[in-house]
Amino acid sequence: MGEVIGLVAVAGGIGGPILVIYFILVFLNRKLALKTETLIKLVEAGATIDPDMLKMLNEPSGPIIDLRKGLIWLAIGIPAVIGLLAEPEGPPWVLGLIPVFIGLAYLIMMKLGHNKNDT
Repeated sequence: MGEVIGLVAVAGGIGGPILVIYFILVFLNRKLALKTETLIKLVEAGATIDPDMLKMLNEPSGPIIDLRKGLIWLAIGIPAVIGLLAEPEGPPWVLGLIPVFIGLAYLIMMKLGHNKNDT
């Protein structure tokens, strides 16, 4: 019985992240396919494609999006650091700093984006 539990734990520990990455890639590919299909239908219908239309199909960007992404990463990273500090025998708490620094980088990009728009 212990061997089965160990096998399931190893399979879940390795297979879980692989499945998450797989589903993320499938979702992103589906979004790209829908955008491409939309453009093909427009061209077949004889419509002209201007740069503004292409901007609408792309992911939004700018300081507001950077602020949102930065706050989300901080909301993930700060509790991770606190949770990992509470576990003395768990993984090192420094791993929780990775999303914290990603969030800080987005906030810096937001600030730089505001400065660029002001000039």
